[in-house]
Amino acid sequence: MTPAALLGRLLPALALAAAALTVPGIPQPAAEATASCVAGCDVDTDGDGLPDLGDGCPTVASTNPTGCPTATREAALKWREARFRIQAKITSPVRSCASRARINLWRVRPNGDVKVLQATATSRGRYRFTVSRGQRYYVTVSPSYSPGEAECAKAVSRKVRVPGG
Repeated sequence: MTPAALLGRLLPALALAAAALTVPGIPQPAAEATASCVAGCDVDTDGDGLPDLGDGCPTVASTNPTGCPTATREAALKWREARFRIQAKITSPVRSCASRARINLWRVRPNGDVKVLQATATSRGRYRFTVSRGQRYYVTVSPSYSPGEAECAKAVSRKVRVPGG
């Protein structure tokens, strides 16, 4: 008899033995959970191939290394004339992907763009930059991971020209 077949015959007997050893007031695991723990406790609730112990999102199937799905993100940049600033706004269907996002501000240059500043967005996904007038700018947000929720995708805004003064 192969080891797998032997294990298949022994698991129901082990589950019954475990059920017989109940102590009043202490909850007991289901027979399926007991059987799977005998095989190494590699429970995979969502069926994505990652055991729940190493799966960042154990109830949502995903092929990403963290086990969490990818959430889209968008970056928008707008000149705020009344405040003489440009405002970056990060949006995503997953709130934690926009909240506190790391934003990079870039100035467009003919021989290669220059990173001007890096900032953290507010809890609402916004940040206002004071910039030099008469220049073109855009923002980027690098991919990140929000534990237990999603892998947040990268985002790039359109280029915005700040009026000269």
